[in-house]
Amino acid sequence: MSLDTLRNICFFGALYILVVISVGAWVRLTDAGLGCPDWPGCYGILGTPETDTEIMKAKELYPDASIDTGKAWREMFHRYLAGILGIFVFYISYLTIRYAKHVSIIFPIALSTLIIIQSIMGMLTVTELVKPTIVTTHLVLGMSTATLLLWNGLLIQGSKFLALIDKKLIILLILCITGLVIQIILGGWTSTNYASLACTDFPKCDNSWWPSNMDYQKGFTVFNLPDINYELAPLAYNAKVAIHFTHRFGALLLTALYLYLFAYIFFKQSNTTIKLISIIALLVFVLQIILGISNVIYSLPINIAVLHTVNASILLMSMITLLYYSTYHPQR
Repeated sequence: MSLDTLRNICFFGALYILVVISVGAWVRLTDAGLGCPDWPGCYGILGTPETDTEIMKAKELYPDASIDTGKAWREMFHRYLAGILGIFVFYISYLTIRYAKHVSIIFPIALSTLIIIQSIMGMLTVTELVKPTIVTTHLVLGMSTATLLLWNGLLIQGSKFLALIDKKLIILLILCITGLVIQIILGGWTSTNYASLACTDFPKCDNSWWPSNMDYQKGFTVFNLPDINYELAPLAYNAKVAIHFTHRFGALLLTALYLYLFAYIFFKQSNTTIKLISIIALLVFVLQIILGISNVIYSLPINIAVLHTVNASILLMSMITLLYYSTYHPQR
């Protein structure tokens, strides 16, 4: 197998993960995360209960469950896509070890490890009744897998360090990527705690520039969460406001940081490749801001909310690509 083909397979895998992430967001936003109360099957079968006999059997096995075949189908569809992804990632890891000898074995091993952890987190999402900590971790690891696949593909094409590296640019990129990861975690925490509409006005939050009724202690309790169904959105309103406002404030800080980064690149960099990737990243970043504001203004429409989640992953991947081309020189 040629390295070009293997590289393209990695890139395809990264794009496929975006599909899985979008379907996962769709499942969560339509309250179908517990459409199947068991794992890996659904009410004891590998499909969804459709016939009268299957529905009766499901009621016997799970008498306390409210059987919704639509939610069950959405949940199983996501699982099927994730299962295919797992096999695909193992295959890519094998191909990388066999054909891309110049790529450190750490990367394919990390990919396989990540996908195993993802499977475990997918199971825990159901068995632990969609606890915010688990669901947020599941989302972030999914984006991490896509990013690592992209980086693996970039390395496969053959690379060497640039003769002259702009250290300030690298530091800025690492700061921006770190800030973006933190913001993604905050976004996942906002969504999984059903705090996306805690503030329905913009640019103010709860009719205030700095709400006084925020409960940070309850809003950011990460461990030792009670064993309850989190699809019922049990968190108190004041705690949701604290989560929502923190996510907004984080977006404001990140915007300032990114504006400085892009200004530095456009005025201080002469590398046309870096500038081109920066323009793409800037457009993706602007779209992300527009989508975030639209979520509030239009009361969280599913299509915009799903795109907001997927676009965050695209932004992370674009920043990783920018970091690569600011550090390495492709040889192929």
